[in-house]
Amino acid sequence: MLGAAPGRDQALALTSAMDAGGQPLFDAARAAGSALQQRIGLTDTQAEYCQRLVVAMLYGQSAVRVPASTAAIASAVVSGAAEAGGMRSSDLPAGPMILLRSVGRIDASVDLMLRARRYWAALGMPLNVLLVADGRGPQQEGVYQRRPDEIPPAEMANIELNALLIVRGGLPALGDVDGAAHAPPRMPETLADGPAALPGRPLLRFFNGNGGFSEAGDEYVIRMNWDAERGLHRPPLAWTNAISNEGFGFLVSESGAGYTWSRNSRVHRLTPWYNDPIRDPHGEALYLRDEDSGVFWSPLPGPVPAGAGYEAAHGFGYSRFRHASHELEQETVMFVPRHDPVKIVRVRVTNRGAATRRLSLFSYQRLVLGGTPADSSRFVVTEHDASGVLLAHNPLAGQFADGVTFAAALPGAGAAVYYSADRAAFIGRHGSPANPAALAAPRLDGATGAGLDPCAALQTVHELAPGATLECVFLLGETVERKGALDLVRRYREPGAVQKAFDEITAFWRHTVGAVQVTTPAPAVDLMQNGWLAYQNLSCRIWGRSAFYQSGGALGYRDQLQDSSAMIYARPDLTRQQIRIHAAHQFVEGDVLHWWHTAPMEQGLRTRFSDDLLWLPYITAFYIGTTGDWSVLDEVEPFLTAPLLEEGEDEVYLKPELSGISGDVYEHCCRALDRSLTQGAHGLPLMGTGDWNDGMNRVGREGRGESVWMGFFLSRIIKDFLPICEKRGDSTRVKFYRAYHDHLDHALNADGWDGEWYRRAFYDNGAVIGSKDSDECQIDALAQAWAIISEVAPPLRANQALDAMEQRLVSEPDKLIRLLTPAFVNTPNDPGYIKGYVAGVRENGGQYTHAACWAVRAMAEAGRRDRAATLLEMLSPVSHALDPAAVAVYQVEPYVIAADIYGEAPHVGRGGWTWYTGSSGWMYRVGLESVLGFRIEGGDTIVLAPRIPDEWPEFSIRHQLPDDGGSYEIVVRNPQRRAGSVLHAALDGASLAVHGGVARIPMRRDGAAHRVELVLG
Repeated sequence: MLGAAPGRDQALALTSAMDAGGQPLFDAARAAGSALQQRIGLTDTQAEYCQRLVVAMLYGQSAVRVPASTAAIASAVVSGAAEAGGMRSSDLPAGPMILLRSVGRIDASVDLMLRARRYWAALGMPLNVLLVADGRGPQQEGVYQRRPDEIPPAEMANIELNALLIVRGGLPALGDVDGAAHAPPRMPETLADGPAALPGRPLLRFFNGNGGFSEAGDEYVIRMNWDAERGLHRPPLAWTNAISNEGFGFLVSESGAGYTWSRNSRVHRLTPWYNDPIRDPHGEALYLRDEDSGVFWSPLPGPVPAGAGYEAAHGFGYSRFRHASHELEQETVMFVPRHDPVKIVRVRVTNRGAATRRLSLFSYQRLVLGGTPADSSRFVVTEHDASGVLLAHNPLAGQFADGVTFAAALPGAGAAVYYSADRAAFIGRHGSPANPAALAAPRLDGATGAGLDPCAALQTVHELAPGATLECVFLLGETVERKGALDLVRRYREPGAVQKAFDEITAFWRHTVGAVQVTTPAPAVDLMQNGWLAYQNLSCRIWGRSAFYQSGGALGYRDQLQDSSAMIYARPDLTRQQIRIHAAHQFVEGDVLHWWHTAPMEQGLRTRFSDDLLWLPYITAFYIGTTGDWSVLDEVEPFLTAPLLEEGEDEVYLKPELSGISGDVYEHCCRALDRSLTQGAHGLPLMGTGDWNDGMNRVGREGRGESVWMGFFLSRIIKDFLPICEKRGDSTRVKFYRAYHDHLDHALNADGWDGEWYRRAFYDNGAVIGSKDSDECQIDALAQAWAIISEVAPPLRANQALDAMEQRLVSEPDKLIRLLTPAFVNTPNDPGYIKGYVAGVRENGGQYTHAACWAVRAMAEAGRRDRAATLLEMLSPVSHALDPAAVAVYQVEPYVIAADIYGEAPHVGRGGWTWYTGSSGWMYRVGLESVLGFRIEGGDTIVLAPRIPDEWPEFSIRHQLPDDGGSYEIVVRNPQRRAGSVLHAALDGASLAVHGGVARIPMRRDGAAHRVELVLG
């Protein structure tokens, strides 16, 4: 039985009721099962065997698959045929099948499998069968019959590698499922193995009982003390770090669990991604074993913590773990080099005892080489190179089949190294990463090949004298050829190579996220502005595109364009590059891919979303306005082509082709605008199957629904883009855009206005969203914020809209700015999948931080300086986890921004998914540009128009120009506690003219350090 009840007592009552009255159900099920067996012709013994067999197939047990020797040959054939382009496709169905091979007549084993196929189909599991035999069997649905000479060798090799079950002669013998092939070691009772808390720990900033920031703010340190009754004191959920370069990366939690990816963080994972915040499972692990006693534990807080305290420090580009137990000090550092596709794990162990120790270090990674273990692992083939490198590849990994994964141990002189690629042997039946069978054996078994449940397990054996320190490095990476893998390992074997790579990556991140540093009276804001937001934005959003709660892997059209805009002060080249990338993913008709997987896949989603394409002209205008780089408009990029969406079709996942037509970036931007200048019955843009809010995907599905928010957004874009059209001499578009803009602004202030605030949208049937007369979603923050950002709202209405947002959507006790209220629950209209979210979760009545940032920007731009700064500090994740009680509510990481925060009881204030959110880039921009009033104009002028609270005495900004062009130290003083405008400005001691309360500082890219002083009043 499987069921659910509100509590234990109710669950027991339910089972008692089933015991009393449920027997007829069981009797009926038993009778139905017997009738099915009789109809198909299976005895009880045969039916039981078929049940066990399908389990073995689904779990990829080696007994039912191609033998390892045959698989290795088949792998080589498939790889060679793919390289030569000679592996053709037949009319056989794609995907895994059951392969039955019979010589001559259909034998008893094949006959039973054909009946088993009907049995499984009747039980809800239809499987395709390929019968390869000289003779023909009975015709059945789902059974494909071929003679041996009808299938080319390369295709047969592919089928054998892919097969769920292969029957050749006798039926596979299944082991005793209740037995134990390898008894995992029994762990001793947990006793104190070392200090409960690491000694000599420095004070942390904003320590909340679980963790806090280092003094410099560049590490978040999580302290996990050990308690004899409760074990390690860990955060309520996984607190992670997302570490990556442009093409490779990994995720790691405070327990040491995580996963590694190469080239695509969703489609091509080297190790498994687990979205399990409760267990935080280990697909990767480290172990340290005392060779004399056999006692083992993890130098990381999991999966086998010792009875002593641990510390995890997440930094920019690395994570460091510290632990002391069994008279051994242990430090583990993980990072990805600046350019190389490899994860480096460096373990250092220092002997603090009086006796020489014999120790083994183990590294374990479950290999996937694809999307998930269930889909990919069974195709992985491993080998051990003579140079000591464990190699793996997946010939059926599609566009990633050229990848060569490698794992290596670099233990230093005198240490022995052992290996295994057999996960079943390493973990053992009924074992787990927390209790692996291999730790009971003296050495790893050296198994490699095909047909295994694959892993990369390495063991290094050391002798460690008193006071001595051993260093062992474990590598896990992937290249596109074998030689590249071996060369990379060889390079990191060189003395000092690992330390050099670590120094390079920490210097890179320090320089990149440190391009703008601020000091204000709000340290919870400073910590985020001075590194964590920029790091989250680049490492996770732009490069990694994966995190603990979402593993997308793809580029989003609207997403990474916005993200790149936040890099403009540190890496404007990345903003420029992103503009070109997105221009090249636009169709000739002007619409764009909503998201796509990059090369080698180049597949994505064509939709009817109305806002995606508009982010191209919006970000392009911002880039030009900031950098003065007009040449980006002349960059030529192709247009794509693909079948148009059919009537009633909302989206299609497809592989577009080059259309043969190209245009400069200006033309790409204009096609996006031209396609978007639509009008509905109220004169507002059509919403399609969603605007910025993906969840409102059925508001305008029939082609009549209108978006008030997109009207504001479009108005802002036209204002920003018209000067570009004018400079290009595009008079036709200037006239067209200006006329549409004027009509649009009028419509927004006519039917877009509800009387006290701005509406959100109109359904296809004309019903209003975001009105006081609406049954649900009476007000939406997005429309109020963009009414001000777009400069469409007259001053009186702007103030009314912000007042309504403050009163109805801002909750300072809960530290929330809700997106909308009340949540969609019972409305007879169908807004889309947003209504499927529980009330208060994500867009449906929770705080959606992306929009909350825009609300703060609107407050600042409307002159509500005190409120803007207060709300900005309220949005900081630091403010949500100030003490143990707050951590218990918020639960997620206090050092990166959360995409959403729940807004309804009983979970008010709980953080949603973290890391992979565009709010990181927008919070960075809003804090810097809207509140502190810093921006760059035309690439040669710093514009300073602070909007800080009157109570702030001063603040400072230090900007390091890109390419080491110099630096500007900006000190802003507010001696009269009136911060409304700039009264005085000076550059390097020389006074500058101030106009309209705004300072304009000429930028001298001369490599020198400059000082700017401002006085407010």
